[in-house]
Amino acid sequence: MEALSTEQRIDRLEMNMEKLEKKVDDGFSETRAEFRAVRSELGAVSQSLHAMWLTMVLGFAGIVIAMLAYL
Repeated sequence: MEALSTEQRIDRLEMNMEKLEKKVDDGFSETRAEFRAVRSELGAVSQSLHAMWLTMVLGFAGIVIAMLAYL
């Protein structure tokens, strides 16, 4: 193993830091994309739950109205 000069060590450290910065930036980009997808899925689930709730309420109201019509 050869001994590195101070400048070579600094250059190597800077190169490693640049690689690390890129990995961190790429990781944050992936995380942002995944969070966007999760928020989108949660929005769809929320809309489905609201639709089911509305269907149940309207169905119950229909049953009550039908029962009142027969009284």
